[in-house]
Amino acid sequence: MAWKLSYENDERTLTEWGICDVTRRSVNQSMDTVTFKIPGNTIDTPLPFAPGQVIQIFQDEQLWFTGIVTKTPIYGSAAEEFHRYTLSGPWWYLDNLIYQQIWKEPVNPNDDDSTLGNIRKSHLVLGQDVDGNAITIGEQLCDVIDYVNAALAENVIVLAEDIDLPVHIPFDECKDLSCAEVIRRLLRWIPDTVTFFDYAQAVPVLHIARRSQLSTLSLAVGDLNEFHFVPRYDLRIQAVVLKFEKTHKSSGKSWKTIEVQRFPTDATGMELQSLVMTIELEGTQSTHIKQDVETELIQIDSETWWRSHLPELNSVSNFAVQEPAREGTLPNELVSGSIASWMNCNAEEDTVTAKISYETEDEIVHDREVAVKINSTNAQSKTYRSLVSYVGEETVPTNLAENIYQSVSTLSYEGKIRLVRQEISGTFLGKIIHMEDGREEWKTMNAVAQTVEEHLDTGEITILLGPPKHLGPDDLSELTKSNRYRFSSRNFHSRHTAEAGGNAYVEQGKYGRIENTSYGPGKMSKLSFSNPANTNRKIFIDTSELDVDVTVCLRQEDVADSGTLKKRYTLSSEPFVPPVLN
Repeated sequence: MAWKLSYENDERTLTEWGICDVTRRSVNQSMDTVTFKIPGNTIDTPLPFAPGQVIQIFQDEQLWFTGIVTKTPIYGSAAEEFHRYTLSGPWWYLDNLIYQQIWKEPVNPNDDDSTLGNIRKSHLVLGQDVDGNAITIGEQLCDVIDYVNAALAENVIVLAEDIDLPVHIPFDECKDLSCAEVIRRLLRWIPDTVTFFDYAQAVPVLHIARRSQLSTLSLAVGDLNEFHFVPRYDLRIQAVVLKFEKTHKSSGKSWKTIEVQRFPTDATGMELQSLVMTIELEGTQSTHIKQDVETELIQIDSETWWRSHLPELNSVSNFAVQEPAREGTLPNELVSGSIASWMNCNAEEDTVTAKISYETEDEIVHDREVAVKINSTNAQSKTYRSLVSYVGEETVPTNLAENIYQSVSTLSYEGKIRLVRQEISGTFLGKIIHMEDGREEWKTMNAVAQTVEEHLDTGEITILLGPPKHLGPDDLSELTKSNRYRFSSRNFHSRHTAEAGGNAYVEQGKYGRIENTSYGPGKMSKLSFSNPANTNRKIFIDTSELDVDVTVCLRQEDVADSGTLKKRYTLSSEPFVPPVLN
């Protein structure tokens, strides 16, 4: 079987390249690597493979690995000098690229009616598409891989077409994660998931599958050079209880609700080895506005109405209103509060006019023109209320408790297998392994391969089985990590609306109470003037005391003053002949 390496269109056998000690290490949810040694290359020898370049290794004509040159250490000792290389698989791109999602933003931030455009942000809401819809883990993974290929302007990873992860998660708001961190964060919700690459294609194919979807590999005890298996009864979860806690807010008030999801359906969460998580979700957010309004019926021909608007008339007698009129048509006057469009009421500025007559101790007034400016409306006296803004609550993911239970309720086997073959062939990562013989329970243990190390020169293969220890502790606390530092997504609605949560313009009332009066001169039939210091000294004029039809006014007349003819003005009438009394 021929092993070949291709670099920059130069394809040679490993022997021709001078390569030996080739080891491939494949790891679930982490980076695959291939290391090899070029003995005989001195410390002064130019590097045959440049960092950042892509190398392909073939087994006969079949692609066996595709990776990037990431390490080129040079070793020297008294005994020998050599170069050692590390090639990193395509997971390297995921580790070294920050994931950015599309968010909506106004094209013109200064225009309230601006259309929305797209912008990439490292502020993430996992489990949601750009239109605000909930998406599955599988759909979110597709978006991550599409982003990687778009960012690099070439396909470096192909996601397997048979991916089937129809699991919804709570919206997970986070920031500044690499694509690899995003994938691991998603898969914590279904911890029996395994990732592995198929390098047989020109572009490596990434498979992501749950334990029940993996193919099975049967081995015989006689085939193994070394092995040990440990059943992990301590990791077998008996029940999953999820408590979805929502905080609802409305106009300054807040309250919480709890929705419980459990599997099995009779689980209480008080069983030993049960997984209980309180998951924060966003509740409804609403803002209401209210306005107290008081109105009175406009009665322009009413003496009482005019007295209430012209307080100085409250003490007059013989009050009369003539020729009342108004500009508006709405029935009520706004006494207190204000009117805004959200109240679905009409309001307008109105001017009411009339001629009034009245008497006081000092005067009698006829046909005085008065005007009152008011705000008229068809609103009634009551409290008006309206919903200003509303954001719906986050949906509880369907069957999440059941999906987690399926991942953690099956007995897991931890262990290690070492075997030696004449030729390395096939792949072990992405397999569940059971034994054909040995103990009876080994025949159905279905242990998951997490790490596989293959040595081309010796044919030795080492497989680590069981929980993915490289991802964290293999205990109950690790299962809760997906939720422990997670908070409800306070911006899940902002991604597709470009609006801050619960905010809205609150229109203030345009019309409030006004009262503005004016007086015309009017006609007076009586008038008196008194000395403020002595009210017994007064001038009194009353037209009712005239018993003939005359006009009394200022008139000029001749007078003699100390023998000199002079003139003066007097308040008098024209001379008249008194009527003859019968």
